[in-house]
This record gives sequence, C-alpha cells and structure tokens, in this order.
Amino acid sequence: MNKPKPGKIGRSAACILIVLAVFVVYELRLVQWQIVQGEEFEQISLSNRTDTIEMEAARGEILSSDGVVLAGNRSSYNIVYNALDMDYSQRNATILQVLDLLEEREEEWRDRLPIVLAEDGTYQFKEDSDTEIAALKGKDMLNLADYATAEDCMAELTRMYDCQGYSKKDARNVASVRYSMTRDGFSRTNPYVIAEDVSAETVGVVSEHSEEWPGIEARVAVARYYGEDGSLAPHMVGYTGSILDYQYEEAQKNGTVYNSEDNISGYKWTDTRGQSGIESAFEEELRGQRGEETIYTDETGAVVSTAVTTSPEEGNTVHLTLDSELQRVANLSLEKNIKNNTDAKDCTAGAAVVLDVEDFGVLACSSYPTFDMNQYRSDNKYVNLLAKDEDQPLFNRALNGVFTTGSVFKPVVALAALQENVISAASSVYCPGYYELADLHLNCTCGGGTSRSVYSALAISCNTFFCDTGYNLGIDRLVPYAEYFGLGTSTGVELNESKGIMSNKQEYLENHGVEWTDGVSAQTAIGQADNMFTPMQLATMCATIANGGVRLQAHFLDKITDYTGQEVIKEYQPVELYDAGISSDVLGVVQNGMQMVATQGLASGVFGNYPVSIACKTGTAETSPNPKEGGTEANLSFICYAPANDPEIAIAVMIEYGNKGSYAQNVAKDILDQYFGFYTWDEEGNKYDQSGNMVDDDGTIL
Repeated sequence: MNKPKPGKIGRSAACILIVLAVFVVYELRLVQWQIVQGEEFEQISLSNRTDTIEMEAARGEILSSDGVVLAGNRSSYNIVYNALDMDYSQRNATILQVLDLLEEREEEWRDRLPIVLAEDGTYQFKEDSDTEIAALKGKDMLNLADYATAEDCMAELTRMYDCQGYSKKDARNVASVRYSMTRDGFSRTNPYVIAEDVSAETVGVVSEHSEEWPGIEARVAVARYYGEDGSLAPHMVGYTGSILDYQYEEAQKNGTVYNSEDNISGYKWTDTRGQSGIESAFEEELRGQRGEETIYTDETGAVVSTAVTTSPEEGNTVHLTLDSELQRVANLSLEKNIKNNTDAKDCTAGAAVVLDVEDFGVLACSSYPTFDMNQYRSDNKYVNLLAKDEDQPLFNRALNGVFTTGSVFKPVVALAALQENVISAASSVYCPGYYELADLHLNCTCGGGTSRSVYSALAISCNTFFCDTGYNLGIDRLVPYAEYFGLGTSTGVELNESKGIMSNKQEYLENHGVEWTDGVSAQTAIGQADNMFTPMQLATMCATIANGGVRLQAHFLDKITDYTGQEVIKEYQPVELYDAGISSDVLGVVQNGMQMVATQGLASGVFGNYPVSIACKTGTAETSPNPKEGGTEANLSFICYAPANDPEIAIAVMIEYGNKGSYAQNVAKDILDQYFGFYTWDEEGNKYDQSGNMVDDDGTIL
C-alpha cells in the first residue's frame, strides 16, 4: 500500500518548525547566560580583566666636567585624556572646555594640526609644513587628493570628528586635538597628553572639574630643565621639543617608530626629542626606553594588583668637557668687554672658545649676546623678543659665526713659509710703512722705517713682512697649511659648525668674477681677502700650534655613563686628524715669535707682566672699505695658549666690529686668571683675588 506523499505546505511547515526550534534553543541559552548566570559571567569577565599601561623613562642628564647640571629632569604635571574614564558622547565639549581653561591660564596645549584660522576667517595651511600636510591628506587619514585645500581638509575633519555647529575656531581646535589623538594611537592603554608641564594652580582648577570632565586628569610627569642658570651654555646644550615632521618620517623609514607589539620605545607622533645642541647630537644616548605595567582588577573593576612586566630604562647621562666656571667667566667677560667698548659704534657681539691642548676638549664655548634656555622653553613672549632682536642672541657665533680675522692668521703663514724654505729664521724684510704690489697698496701699522725678522714681524704684526712672504709663498702652497691647522674645514666637534672660508683661486673667481692675482695672495697672508673663520677654528689652529703641529678632533664629549653616573659606558678617546709634519726648528721660531707678542709686542700692555708665560697673536681685520662713511668697523681677534713652554689651554676670542683696543685680550686674560686660579668671579660678576678681596679689573683692592 503506497503512503501518501506530503504536500508542499506540509514540507514548508516542517522547515519553519525546525528553524523556530533552533531559535528557541538559542534564546533560552541567551536568557541563561545574560539573566540566570549573567552576574556570574560578569564577575568572571571582570576578575580576568587586565590592562597594560606604558611607563615613560626619564631622559638622561647632561653634566659639565665639574658635575654641574646643564640639562636635567624635574617633576611636573601633564593634563591627559584617559580613555578608561572618558564619556564618548561628551568628548568634543570636554575638549573645548579644557582648551578654554588652558588658554585662559596661558598654558600651551599640544597643537599639531597643520591648519590655521587666518585673520580673514579662512582656513589655511601652516607654512613649512609640507610633510605634515601630506600626511593629513594621505590615505591613512583623510584620503584626499593632493590638490585638496585647507578648507577641504577642515570640512572632512569636521565631518569625521562631528564638529558641526561649532564656530570655525572651536571646530579647528577640537579637530586638532582629535586628529592628534588619532595620530598618536589614543586608546585605553595609551592616554593622550593634551598639555605638558602645566602649573600646580592649573592642576588644582582641573581637579575641581573632574566630575564634569570625565577622563580628564592631571598626572605627575618629568619635564626638562636647563640647570640653575639657563644662560650658562644654551647654544651648546640645546633643547628638546616635539618631534618634527621630517624626523618622524625618517623614524618611519628606519624602523624606529612606536609599535605596541615589538617596539614600545619607538617614537610616537607626539613624542619629544633633542632638537638642537647636545640634546640632538646625543639623542640616541639620552633617550630612555619605555616600560610596561600590567594592571589586574577584581569583579568590581577595582585594582587588585599591578606588575611591571617590562622595566623602563632611563637614558644615559652625557658628561661634557665644558668647565662650568670657565664657561661662566667667559660669558661674564665677553659681555663686560663688549659693553665697555663704547668707542666702537657697532660692537654688540662676540665669542670665545677654550680648548684643552692635551686632547682638544672644549673647556668653554661662549657666544654673546646669549639667552636663558629655561625662559626660552617656557615663555612665548620671551621667544618673540629674541626672534626680533637684531643682535641675534639665538645665533651660536662660536661655532657658526664666520669672521674676517686679520693678523691672528699670520702664525700659519710663518709656519708654511719656514717649512717650505721661503724664509728662514734669519730672513728680514724692509718695511717702509706700507706695501705695494701692482695696484695693491696697504698701510703697515708697525711704523716702518726698518727691517723686520719673522720674530719682530709677529711681535708687532708687520703687514709688509707678511704680504711679501705670502706673495713669495703663493696661495697654492698656503692653502694646505691652513687646512692642516683647522682653518676652512671641519674641526670635528659634535655640533653643527660652519666650515668658514680659506681664500682660494676657484672660490675667488666664483665669488668675485675675476681671476686671482698676486695681490690677493698678499692680502690673504695678513688674514684679509676672503679669509673668514669661526672662533672654534681659531682655537683649533692655536691648539695645533701649541701641540707641535698635530691637530686633534675638537670635542664636547668627555664620557657617557648610566643614569646614576656609576657605570661608564663610553669614554672619549682623542682622535688625531692631521699631523702637519712641521719641524721642531720651524715650530720653535713661530712659538718664540708668539711669546714676543706678549712680552714686547702688541699684547704686552695686558700680558707683559703676566705670571704665566703666554704665546699669543693679536688681530684687527677690516670688514668694509669705508667705516667712517657708514661701513662697519674692524673685527678684534686674539689667540693664545699657556703656559707657553708647557701648553695646557688654548683660547680664541672674537669681538665683532670691535674697532680697536685690548678688549679681546682682556677676555682671554680673565679666562686665564680663572684657569690658573689668580682671580675668581661671583654670580654678579664681582672679581676677587686669591685672598678673597674684591678687586677692580686691574687687580686693585676695592
């Protein structure tokens, strides 16, 4: 007997019943999980919850050779946005309220958006922000075309961060913070720092608003400061600042950006790093390594325990060769002598460099006018004043200033001519009081009317002798000796430095459009023509003469230790850059001539009775053809090393547009007095003898 086949309706009903049965089972299971056992599962979830928080490491310190802190760390406060406590529905309003408070209290907040609101009410891109603008438009952010305008970008940011209805200023500010949060990887484990190093008073106000600003909190942090005296060595020490666009781009290329999986110590987009000076040159050593802390909570969400899973490592401490007292005296003396030089109408700036002859370590490196790095990093009004100052206090004249130096160049000419047998110790040149060669006519300040040997020519700086010697030596033989002694080339110092200019035929043609002549060789030999050198190069030249013609690499680094200073990680080893191969007889002639400058020559008024033997050379260099008709006045320069028979330190001083006088010599004498312990200076610049008596500039007890 055949059974009847089920109809289409019967089959459909069966399928529906099966599906309903499955859904009923799932619903019952969900009821069991969420209602019957919901509290149990929630407790299990909470009890197993962990969060990993990153721990910042302290940056290494920068110390002088005598242990003075030039760059260190102090406790500070940051205002952060913590995703663990934030109310997502109020975040824009909260951001605006916090920014309003910070601006009202004149606190800076981190603003990295490369768009500004112009005075005409339009959005415009920030100048010199091409890399950051490209990142903003890029596929990882707005994904806009290259030709998109600032208005286009803000329209997309406004949509992305729900800023509709705000004023253009408020929309831009909210977008800036939200954009930076996105770029910085803001998350539960990565709070965003809105403002750094705010005042304790601002922290108090923020705390009062803690309930209405969920997620906003103040945290203790570490801030950089630049010693008790921020004006001691600001040009050398440098500063830290927000990582720049090109630096972050380089970090991306070389794999040193932050990655939560395998590089937690990498650079974040909102990190700080060394931006100038020693802070930048030794960034790799100074930068610490982040750590991680895991936080365990119980069923109520309360913290049960914490564990440091990766310990943070402080950065290393960099010890410099700078002597803080020598540096301070160089600063004081430069300022005093420049201000005292009232006869020179344009004398407002100068520099001094002191080297250790043994290894060419930089003992002092002073540039005037100067500035206070602590104030520079904390006061925008101060920064604006410095930027507008025509005397350019931010400019490092010791390393980057190139000056026509005049007669301090003559010892190199004498060494080259003696070594090349162009002259001998017995040679003499008659000086009529001037020098003529074709169309060249130069006056000689030595008085003339007699013959000059190389000794007396150095002592009284006879232009005629050195013009004649330079003409006979020729520029092709002179240029290599200048480089041997560090002129017109890098000294090797770790910081950015100018190479200066040593007169040569090729550059002369390029610069002047005419061929080199013998007259230019003569001018070059007295430190004129195109000769322009840095004070660091002059100090290197002087130290090389003192060191027997062997030029070492100039350096600021003494050693690198761990953060505590207990373990030496690296110690500087002297590096020989060049041995000029100067014979001892030749060196002896020039060194004796330089001693005569101090005992009976142009520096005898300052050093004639000095208790330590000095080898030195004065310089006065013309800087324009007609100073009396509105042109600039001559530069004053001075080099020396001491003791002359057993050299320990070498000094170079440059006073720009100093005209005439012993002002550059006075600076060197003050430095020597401090080095040899003859006099000391207090913080106000008062001078004291070895018995503790206050004295005047001449050493007379007041």
